[in-house]
Amino acid sequence: MIPWWASNKDQIHFNYNLSGGTIMAMGTYNFAALRLLFGDSPEECVSCDAKAFTDGIHDKCDYEFKATFRFPNGGIGIASSTLMGEAIIKPSWVTVYTKEAIIANDALPAGQTQRQKRELTLQGLVHGVFWHRIDVKEINEIRTMEGTVVKKWEEASSRKAYTWKEAGGEFADLPGETYWMSYRHQLEQFVNRVKGRRTQCWVEREDSIAQMKMVDMAYEKSGLGPRPTSSFR
Repeated sequence: MIPWWASNKDQIHFNYNLSGGTIMAMGTYNFAALRLLFGDSPEECVSCDAKAFTDGIHDKCDYEFKATFRFPNGGIGIASSTLMGEAIIKPSWVTVYTKEAIIANDALPAGQTQRQKRELTLQGLVHGVFWHRIDVKEINEIRTMEGTVVKKWEEASSRKAYTWKEAGGEFADLPGETYWMSYRHQLEQFVNRVKGRRTQCWVEREDSIAQMKMVDMAYEKSGLGPRPTSSFR
C-alpha cells in the first residue's frame, strides 16, 4: 500500500488515460504473486470491491480495492491494496487458502480422519529486501465418518529467507546476497538468459498476457469495466 501523504490526485496514478488506478499500479504485483503461488492463472474473479474517483481525468480510477480469485485447483486467493492508505506504511501482502485435505494419522481410532486446511500469507512481497515473511496457519479437525467434529485446533508458524543459501534445498548454491533488491535478481536472470544458462524465473509474453487478463477480470467484476485499448502507440 501507499500512504495518503505519498499520493495525490494530480499524479499519473490517478489519470485514467495513462493507466491510472490502484489495481494497475500496485495490485498487479499482488496478482503476479498469486499466480506464482498457485502456479496457474485464476478461473474466475469471485468478487472485487473497489473505491474509485468519479471526476474528470480521475473518473474510474480506483484508489482502493480488495479482490478474491478462484484458481483451477480449488484454492482461493485474496489481494488488496490502496494508493490512499493510512499514514504508517504497511507491507504489501497476499493470502491464499488451500482446499481441505485428508492428513494421514495412524494414531486415530477406526472411523476417524484428520482434515486440514491452510492459510498462507506472503508479507512484504514488494521490496522484500527490507522485510518479508511467510505466515502459515494450519486449521485441523478430527471427524467421524458421519462428519461430527471430535477435535479442532490451529497451528501457526512463519518462515523467511533473505538469500538462496538461507532458503536451502535445491536453491542453496544459487548466487545472492542479503542486500540484493529484486532488480538485482532480475538482472542476474537476464544475464543467465543472454548467456544461455538456466533461469530460475523468466517472464514470457504469454505470462504478460495472462497477467493482464487477471487485471481485466478484477476491473470487470468491480463494475468499473475492463480498461479500453490504449490510443497511445
